[in-house]
Amino acid sequence: MSEPTRPFAVLGEGDPAAAIRSAATDAGAPLVDRAEADVVVAVGEAALREAMRAAASTDTRGHPILPVGTGRHAVDPSLVTDLVVDGPAPEFDVFSRVAHPVVAVERPDSRRRFAAADVAFVTTAPARISEYEIAFSDGESASVRADGAVVATPLGSEGYAAAAGGPLVSPGAGLAVVPVSPFTTAPDTWVASGRLGVTVEREEESVALVVDGDRWGTVEPHRAVKIEAATTVDLLAPTAEQG
Repeated sequence: MSEPTRPFAVLGEGDPAAAIRSAATDAGAPLVDRAEADVVVAVGEAALREAMRAAASTDTRGHPILPVGTGRHAVDPSLVTDLVVDGPAPEFDVFSRVAHPVVAVERPDSRRRFAAADVAFVTTAPARISEYEIAFSDGESASVRADGAVVATPLGSEGYAAAAGGPLVSPGAGLAVVPVSPFTTAPDTWVASGRLGVTVEREEESVALVVDGDRWGTVEPHRAVKIEAATTVDLLAPTAEQG
């Protein structure tokens, strides 16, 4: 017999998150603040990214996160609500743990930030081309002319990177590297190991650095932005029996 789950938190806004909180309250489930939680239920992409970044930057990496929503790694909100309603101590160990990378982004000024989904380099003026050098950890490099470039974790590979023509990447397989609107009819995309550098090679156009959807300044030309899979965070996933 499995042991009941320890205290859990629910992050996120909107009706699905409110329904899960309400079900937990009605069932007398051990719902607590994130700082006190041993399991975090993250409802929606924004809440999931926030929870993963927080776990990576603290000592809570061993506490799993349950993604709730519509993504390929998420579970349906009704499944979580039903689980909470079933008893005052929902057994989240019916899910399996899958380690997902969180990348550290380091600018040339040595400032550092975590990203759970993607890191994008985008020209600030619309429809303007810049040139990017992508240096891989094996010593190989590639130069691309494009509106931008995106480096995505497996979690983020289904988002902006996929829209730009990149591959879906499974956890543990590496990082997707994808030019955005490249100036070529046969663009390359890559699956890189856990470390690379991206350098803007042209000074004509200003390029913004966007981390998990938030703009984080502009990129200095000829100075590499370093991206590295810094740690992993466990996400909970349905077992085969749950479909």
